[in-house]
Amino acid sequence: MSCSASINPRRRRGRHDIIMGILKIAKNGELKTRLMEKAGLSFSQLKLYLNALKEAGFMTEQFGVWKTTEKGLHVIEACEICHRLIKEVP
Repeated sequence: MSCSASINPRRRRGRHDIIMGILKIAKNGELKTRLMEKAGLSFSQLKLYLNALKEAGFMTEQFGVWKTTEKGLHVIEACEICHRLIKEVP
């Protein structure tokens, strides 16, 4: 779900992990309620993230369906590259 190596249920997720999770979940389009459930966020939290991601051009919304844009897909790809590089550092 995120660029973190693994998700520890006891660890608080950072903003980065939440954003990456939302972008990945919405790759093929997703309703707000499903995004909220899959990302594990409250409605008010999700609303803040979606507005910020839409404003940044990482997501679009049409007829209630939220979808990751090409720009958002590039963000996911860049994050995954960074994560692989960081894992190589001893």
